[in-house]
Amino acid sequence: MYYYAEVLRGKRALRIVAIILGILLALAIVMRLWALSEHNPEAMVSALQASPTARVTTKTLADGTIETTVNDPVKHVHAVIDRRGQLFRMDVTLPPTNPMTHYRFYSVGDSNVDRSNRGGMSHVVMTRDARVNIDFGVLFVISCIIGLVTATMLGGTLAKENDGHLELAWTKPVSRERLAIALIAVDMVTIVISQIAMLALTLIAILMFVRPHLYANALTLWVIALALIGPIAWYACLTAFSASLKRGLGMVVGLGWLAAIVTPGIAGATASLNSDIARFIHAIFQALSYIDPIAYISFHGSLGSDGLQFHTAIGSIGTSALLLLGLAIIYLALAVLQWRRVEA
Repeated sequence: MYYYAEVLRGKRALRIVAIILGILLALAIVMRLWALSEHNPEAMVSALQASPTARVTTKTLADGTIETTVNDPVKHVHAVIDRRGQLFRMDVTLPPTNPMTHYRFYSVGDSNVDRSNRGGMSHVVMTRDARVNIDFGVLFVISCIIGLVTATMLGGTLAKENDGHLELAWTKPVSRERLAIALIAVDMVTIVISQIAMLALTLIAILMFVRPHLYANALTLWVIALALIGPIAWYACLTAFSASLKRGLGMVVGLGWLAAIVTPGIAGATASLNSDIARFIHAIFQALSYIDPIAYISFHGSLGSDGLQFHTAIGSIGTSALLLLGLAIIYLALAVLQWRRVEA
């Protein structure tokens, strides 16, 4: 298998990705244990019910709500807790000196705490709706981050072949073009695998806290396409700009990231300025943004009637996805064409 060395590079990259995802999973578990074991409304309910002087009654209402009443005349505490599915509401009256008056809790979803004073007593109402609506495309947007990390590790694969063993590459029983395409294909598959792993981790982390409702709208498929193409286009960009180099790949990657981040930033910062110099700078950097893959995946969203609406630094999601696909193809073609002309 003439591309075996690239398969090994891909495996090493995936091992690094696995370590990163393992750390993220560990952090999510720690957050879950901290946030939802001692710093959530149910912990306060448990503390109220644990009082030896508390009288606790529970009944089921007609709509299925489970209503729990905690009455503690000794501590002057009265609480009514309603639970129905992912909905939680607690209405509690207690002395202002009670430490639970200022209880702080962590929750996911839609939550709120209202505090007031009535007749020398503190009145606290906690509500929580743990139902979370998540656009399926958001999961792929998140996976794009790890895809960019993998693309950066694997980018410049042709320059790696140039560095020290180009003569060996030419001895393989395959044409230069086919070898380059095979190396690139292996890396592209590796990038997609890393994104799928990140997608799975994101779902696991979300399920640790809530039961999400995943939905899609007319833009979701475009968002998914852009999130998958983005890292590949960035990989293609790094490979194209380094294909003819035998040294200095690290500089290409480092300066590439700097330019990729700064270019759309300056274009956006100067977009609303009215001076001639600002317009001139904006025109230059806006033009450069069209050859910058990172500009196409600089997502920002707004919540509309049809769900979350995405845009990029370039424009609409659909336009950005099509332009980025074309840009990735151009960069890959340039990389292969350069490499076939490299001499040992």
